[in-house]
Amino acid sequence: MEENSLSMATFNLDNVFETKTADIVIENIKELINSGQIKPGDRLPSERKLASDFGVGRAQIREALHKLEFYGIVKTLPQSGSVINGLDITTLDGLISDVLNLQTYDFFSLVETRLILEEHVVKLCAERYTPQDMEILEHTHENFVKYFDSPDRVSHDFAFHRAIAEGSHNPVSKAMLMIIIPDIMKIYLRDRICDPNPEVVKEHEEMLKAIKNRDGDLAVKLMKEHLRGVTEFAKSNLNSCK
Repeated sequence: MEENSLSMATFNLDNVFETKTADIVIENIKELINSGQIKPGDRLPSERKLASDFGVGRAQIREALHKLEFYGIVKTLPQSGSVINGLDITTLDGLISDVLNLQTYDFFSLVETRLILEEHVVKLCAERYTPQDMEILEHTHENFVKYFDSPDRVSHDFAFHRAIAEGSHNPVSKAMLMIIIPDIMKIYLRDRICDPNPEVVKEHEEMLKAIKNRDGDLAVKLMKEHLRGVTEFAKSNLNSCK
């Protein structure tokens, strides 16, 4: 399929603050598949062209493709880029709908899953980190402290946890976290769950020290304590809805 032959679906920016840009990208790819403009087995246009045609940044295109690859909807092949899985259109449509419906899961389920994954990756990180991983971890923590009193605090908190996942050297666990954490962070910001708390800085420092000392069991314990507040909040919010 030639890139310049693709007539892109309408890109709707209504409610853009309610729907993550990556999900809007996925919705547009879904429409292109359903309309027959992209067929199973076709190679997707380059990230640059998709970004230009959808009017978004390449980072959002990469996030969307990352989600689709994780669920087996696209495959990344060497020298070939991203290719739509050769499944029938009905199956592809159902899979993409499942990806988009992830954001409708209740907050407690997201947080509970995050806790399981975070405990897993922090233990692996303590066991497997490299000098480069530690350098990145320390840098992300420094940025979190630097921007602690700014609106960017949440994104730097996310960067710290992402660095831990990177240091686990388990790409599947990392990918699962990268799928659910943005939805959790969006709720954090909406409900102001992450108001500045100096204790969080101390918790990050203690986790960093445990990882550096390769004490995986202590790192897991500290991670559980670190996420206790949001876990209890999510549980109480779930109970209040019953």
